[in-house]
Amino acid sequence: MKSINQFRFVDHPWISFWALLGLIVVSMMLSATVVFGLLRLSPDAPSGQFVQSLFGHIVLVFLFVPFLLRLPRGKRSFVEYLQDIGLTKVRPFFQLVLITISCYIILAFCQSLGPIVYRYAEGKSITGEFVASVVDIRSELPPQSMSIFTSLPSMFEEIVFRGILLTFFLQKFSTRRAIVYSSFGFSVVHALNMLGGRDPVWVAGQIVWSFELGLFYGYLFVRTASLLPNMLFHYLSNVFVGSFNHYLQSTASIETQALYGVIFTFGALPTTLMIVWTRFYTTRWPFAGRPTGIDPESSAKDAA
Repeated sequence: MKSINQFRFVDHPWISFWALLGLIVVSMMLSATVVFGLLRLSPDAPSGQFVQSLFGHIVLVFLFVPFLLRLPRGKRSFVEYLQDIGLTKVRPFFQLVLITISCYIILAFCQSLGPIVYRYAEGKSITGEFVASVVDIRSELPPQSMSIFTSLPSMFEEIVFRGILLTFFLQKFSTRRAIVYSSFGFSVVHALNMLGGRDPVWVAGQIVWSFELGLFYGYLFVRTASLLPNMLFHYLSNVFVGSFNHYLQSTASIETQALYGVIFTFGALPTTLMIVWTRFYTTRWPFAGRPTGIDPESSAKDAA
């Protein structure tokens, strides 16, 4: 039996899984103490929330994980750590950006479709003016909104759940299991929104669609071996979702909003279409250097 001095998180996937989730909470609590306590920024102001989230993610990704957990590949130099999680791979840049934009167009279409379907279900007319109001994103741009800035910390979620957790799981489980398990972790973290006083039905919907969309995020990362598409896509999806869903948020019940979220906003429909498109795209224009060096369609490798 190994002594405590020989214990390595990298040898224990599920202990590492829960340790990582625990450190997410710790890093957010630490950042809240610093930002809201010491710096005295308002927790109700977008600027305060932005600084707190950014600081917490930086501490987690660049301090706690590489030097405390030593994930995803054990003790490594900091440069090797950045390479391991796919953060340094930005080539072929045009190809990576193109798959990001094309996938986001699919998501934006599905997010726009939700309010249109809901209005049809209400028995109201669907006019060109209504459709134009749904796809009008000006409300999320300055000076009406600072969403293009406050959504930046969301890119760090991809570093945590795909770059770190998924890369780690890919060494222990089959590709499909690794993607599913990392998606589970992504959904569990969103359950913490219950502590912020959010409606339980809304949070339940968020848990479901976080898992669904996490499957796409994982598949995208495996197919490209780069965090760039994931980070850019996650950022864009958070910036403009309020515009596309304004009608639902202003007229539909919480239960209906959660249901449409699970189907249209971040759920089953866009996830399915984007996975299909990603497979089509990367089959014809393959990316070299996938995280594990195995076929992303393979599921034959047993858990370690």
